[in-house]
Amino acid sequence: MAGSLLGRDLRSIAVFMLRHIGDTLLSTPAFHALRAAFPSTRILAVVNEGTQEMLEGNPDIDEIVVFHRRLRNEGGFGRWKEEAALVRSLRAFRPELAINLTEGDRGAFLSALSGARYRVGVTPNRKGFLGKEILFTHLCGPHDRYRHAVLRDLDVVAAAGIPPAGLRLRFSISDEDREKAVRILREAGIAPGHPFAVVQPTSRWTFKCWTEDGMAGVISHLADRGFAPVVTSGPAPVEVAQAERIRERAGGRAVSLAGLLSLKDLGAVIASARLFVGVDSAPMHVSAAVGTPTVALFGPTGAFNWAPWEGIDWGYSVQGKGGTRFVGRHAVVQEEWDCVPCGKDGCEGTKRSRCMEDLSVEKVTEAVDRILSHPAIPRSPR
Repeated sequence: MAGSLLGRDLRSIAVFMLRHIGDTLLSTPAFHALRAAFPSTRILAVVNEGTQEMLEGNPDIDEIVVFHRRLRNEGGFGRWKEEAALVRSLRAFRPELAINLTEGDRGAFLSALSGARYRVGVTPNRKGFLGKEILFTHLCGPHDRYRHAVLRDLDVVAAAGIPPAGLRLRFSISDEDREKAVRILREAGIAPGHPFAVVQPTSRWTFKCWTEDGMAGVISHLADRGFAPVVTSGPAPVEVAQAERIRERAGGRAVSLAGLLSLKDLGAVIASARLFVGVDSAPMHVSAAVGTPTVALFGPTGAFNWAPWEGIDWGYSVQGKGGTRFVGRHAVVQEEWDCVPCGKDGCEGTKRSRCMEDLSVEKVTEAVDRILSHPAIPRSPR
């Protein structure tokens, strides 16, 4: 493998993060490391459709190219047309360095097709296309299972000799976004300065969801403490309906913005909240990125990879891979069972997770009270 690229005169870098919304946000410290190492270099991000808002407005990134998975999934001519258009965009950008932050095949092949002289990737560890490691000039070794996703991405750029330049997430919120959030909240009946908490009970993956009664209990608890609960969800009709049922179970004691907010709108609303409570989802990562104290509910997924991040090690290991923890201004609530986390999409293929459904309201509200007992911490500008 080639040596360190630090100090090289690179004019352009393409970075591939072809995963989900939360993954894309968690990659921002890696982009910042590249910007710090190459302040005058043009940096291009290649991301999946629907994730680009996580990077829009980020000063570490000069250009974003969106891969339209919908056209790819349709197959036929549309798929090849989209693939060819993406390759043309890459060739026009003419990267000298290409970095694939994931173990995915598509990013590996696009790195090679981009024409970049230097190509950085992850040792596939028997995942994906056999032998694709030969497409790279620099390889990051197999990831430690218990290492947070932020640190994994930084490990990839470190394989090219590029050190971290800061560990915090970066989610850009403009003044216009903040003003719009104030209007949205005011129209929902929440006056400026009134304390409120955002509750995100839904996920597109139902095995990550807690019970509706449990979420309704947390909403009632927040309302009893004088906070205005604001319920949010993704735009899918099934998520909006779930959020509305929960609001009704809580006796209508919450404002609903379910399905009404873009990701930037959501970030600006969460940024002015006193607390965020939600399941393992992209909004939870947004909350951590904007510095809002966060109580995250985990079940079968590994909090060691996906806990709300503010640059502090959560201390997970093979001896302690689950359970409730408190780090900085955030909390993870999770059962400490031998089978947790299993990484499966529900128990015995049911798409329902007993480790989520058995979480008690008391356990979650205790975490809420502990986080709220700390004075509000000033948040650094994002």
